[in-house]
Amino acid sequence: RQVFEAPQGEIEATIAAVWSELLGVETISRNDSFFALGGHSLLAVRMIARLSEQGMAVDIRGLFTQPVLKDLA
Repeated sequence: RQVFEAPQGEIEATIAAVWSELLGVETISRNDSFFALGGHSLLAVRMIARLSEQGMAVDIRGLFTQPVLKDLA
């Protein structure tokens, strides 16, 4: 985990909430990486589906190339 910095804006906050639920991590920093927090490809697919349900378009390639919350947002 990196130095904590709270998610900024609605998009980062939404992604952080989904990560928190899927990964079982209470506090998500905008500097955290999905994979460093325990994420893997199956959880990535679930995360993308949940974000899609909330009107956000994220593809699996984007997550693998930009796994840090602030970069993905």
